[in-house]
Amino acid sequence: MNLPNGLMVSHVSSGETALLYRDIFAERCYMQHGITLSPGGTVFDVGANIGMSALFFHTECADLTFHCFEPAPIPYTALSTNLQTHGIQGTATRCALSDYSGTGRLTYYPDSTVMSGFHADAASEAALTRSFLLRSGFDEEDVEDMLAGRHEVLEIECPVRTLSEVIAERGVTSIDLLKVDVEKSELEVLRGLDEADWPKVRQVVAEVHDLDGTLKAFTSLLEKHGFGVAVEQDALLAETEIYEVFAVRKAGKAG
Repeated sequence: MNLPNGLMVSHVSSGETALLYRDIFAERCYMQHGITLSPGGTVFDVGANIGMSALFFHTECADLTFHCFEPAPIPYTALSTNLQTHGIQGTATRCALSDYSGTGRLTYYPDSTVMSGFHADAASEAALTRSFLLRSGFDEEDVEDMLAGRHEVLEIECPVRTLSEVIAERGVTSIDLLKVDVEKSELEVLRGLDEADWPKVRQVVAEVHDLDGTLKAFTSLLEKHGFGVAVEQDALLAETEIYEVFAVRKAGKAG
């Protein structure tokens, strides 16, 4: 698929990729509230999907090293292809990150891959997608057509690791940007970071689902470890539980 900027990507769904392009490339959703990229930096992309965020970061700052994690096999294949096609330095790993090591059962939506996760709920996700599409300007009939079959599911067993396990295995000494988009598992990702590894993280940007106080717990954990935190919500997601969190380590705060 050719993106509007002329780049070609391997993808799963053209409609989904178009939405990712709008958010990541056109609206620059990750580059807010002081988030920066520096040559020679290391990016952990947790919930990488097909690699659109990695591709964006690469076009912004070419001299970056990526560690990309995607548990679903079909998006993972596209991710691996896109890293190779665009000469993106780093590795793609087919696993999820959480607060334990082992295996997990991933609920995978073949027609809505970005909503796949360990805590999926097809009914609530369909309602969320419907609201988002209506706010985006589609009429009721078009929305119903787009939603037909969109949240049919497959159950996939996948490997699960913790951030600190990966850091230790790969000898990572710093993470300039930790990007997390894992559909309701974002707090578990942070909880998989040992105390000794927190000072290695300079910035975090994450989609957070505020269910049962998750947003407060997530931002409090970041603040406890020396980050200044900002929270935003996309106007198209108003009155939903989805927020974007931006965190930058404060000067002199080692974690």
